[in-house]
Amino acid sequence: MQELIAPEVVEFYSKEGVFLGDKGSLEAVIRDVTGIPAGALRNTPLFHFTTSEREAWVRNQETKYEEDMAYSLLGIFGVHMLLNYGEGREQAQRRLREEVQKSVKGTYDNNFLISFSLSGVPETPNFVARDGEVAEMRRMLCSDGSRCTVVLHGLGGIGKTQLAATYIKRYRDEHSAIFWVNIKDKASIQQSFARIATQILEQNPNIDSLKGLNQQQDHTKIIQAVKAWLSLPGNTRWLIVYDNYDDPKLPGRVTDTAVDIHQFLPTAFQGSIIVTTRLSQVEIGHQIRIEKLKSDCESLQILSKASGRNGLQDDCDAKELVRELDGLPLALATAAAYLKRVPISFRDYLRHYRESWAKLKGILHLGSYADRTLCSKWQLSYEHVQAQNPLAAHLLRWWAYFNNEDICYDLFRASSEDGPAWMGQLSEELNFNDAMGVLHDYGLVEPTTMFQEPQGYSIHSCLHSWTIHILNEEWDSCLNKLAVESVASQVPSREEAEYWLLQKRLISHAIRSCSTVQESNCPTDRAFHSLGNLYADQGKLGEAEKMYLRALHGRERAVGLEDVTTYRPAINTLENLGSLLFGSGPFDSSAAILPTWLRRP
Repeated sequence: MQELIAPEVVEFYSKEGVFLGDKGSLEAVIRDVTGIPAGALRNTPLFHFTTSEREAWVRNQETKYEEDMAYSLLGIFGVHMLLNYGEGREQAQRRLREEVQKSVKGTYDNNFLISFSLSGVPETPNFVARDGEVAEMRRMLCSDGSRCTVVLHGLGGIGKTQLAATYIKRYRDEHSAIFWVNIKDKASIQQSFARIATQILEQNPNIDSLKGLNQQQDHTKIIQAVKAWLSLPGNTRWLIVYDNYDDPKLPGRVTDTAVDIHQFLPTAFQGSIIVTTRLSQVEIGHQIRIEKLKSDCESLQILSKASGRNGLQDDCDAKELVRELDGLPLALATAAAYLKRVPISFRDYLRHYRESWAKLKGILHLGSYADRTLCSKWQLSYEHVQAQNPLAAHLLRWWAYFNNEDICYDLFRASSEDGPAWMGQLSEELNFNDAMGVLHDYGLVEPTTMFQEPQGYSIHSCLHSWTIHILNEEWDSCLNKLAVESVASQVPSREEAEYWLLQKRLISHAIRSCSTVQESNCPTDRAFHSLGNLYADQGKLGEAEKMYLRALHGRERAVGLEDVTTYRPAINTLENLGSLLFGSGPFDSSAAILPTWLRRP
């Protein structure tokens, strides 16, 4: 079997010497006959497959000696042991497992075996496997028993907890004990360690350090006793998940509720650890940033499994919905739960999502713990950001009035005298970078590669909806006005180098900010004139016409009806409008909304 798997090329011939094919062309046949998965035949590293998976590959084999069913796996597991024909298949397999366990996680010892339990582990019934992330975790957590740590970090709702839970279920046979610690706050930590102590005592009732402790009172003693048991010599094959480490004690970040994870780690440098957190600043092991699902197919799988609706691959409305939710697992699960509960179409759900986001997201609670909702996860991150860097919190709130993609410093460089004091602070580049850095630390923003310079940042479309409907539940017309004027201030003239590229970066922000601006708090006529130029240069002639007319109305109000015809800025706008209208259609197409002085005979 190892001669089949190991070489990159294996050719097959009949006994008459006729070429039948190679390992690639005959892959499907080999897979069906042997039970060896295609990944293994394609030279995927074997440690990606569990012990039980690799043992199953010999089930369909026929051997002259029964012991060879076990001995044939020595190369597959990369271990060595003496061959002892006559010991029988069962004994040979037992010895093989012992050698495999030694090589994977150190010395095998029955005294440290704890039956696998799902107690405290969040449910993941509709998880779509992230094969790349799982493989990276598997690679980093394979060792000879010395300490290995993986930190999963990213936006709330991106699937960190689900990934950790899936990993331990898949590789539970590789560990002598698996424990789950909810490390979000003091009470959760105490409850988790009390549960671990109970698990250990059920299998090892003679551990003196744990016997007789009152789980309602002796919290510190219980934690110390569990840590001591995990640090015993030979107890190297355990795995602990520290979930929800979202309020960590870090240098320069002081809060009354901050948790220091080091107080809850075993002292001996052994075992395996997985940490889930929203902060990229947690640097106690190998970091894996969890990103949104890349393919619509994966998103449709979650939507289909959780909603109980099939045939979504050919459903245009379902595809439009997953594109709107943009690969965020918790948003997809929330949508699916609603669709399972309420018999409406995907199109109607998407309409409700866009019109009544807050109400739609507030009525469902998912999963096996209370805070598993989009609003609660992001609100908690926002509160931490607000405490650490108020300017970053202001920036996130103001983002609702711009497009969710490609925010860069240039948009905030020219602060308005009419704006609040924090806008002046944001116009300083170092302050802007610091604020963005904090948002990035919490997984709320990502650097974008849409354009090279200056550096832009984006937020997930679902998070952007949250900033619109929750952070700005009371719409701030002043912030909206200032967003329009910020975009307008950056519109380049045609004389500037690469003006077309600069305009392209601004157009989405112009569309977003202008779509919600209110007449009661209207931007300056100069801003509308600049945006008219932007729309005209980008070929959006209808929008350009509206902007020029709004500029003319504003200039008419500014100088009065009698003086507007000699007012140079109004003349400039009129010239641009006339050029636009005469070049694109009849001049009187907008007569109904032209300023009164322009419609006079």
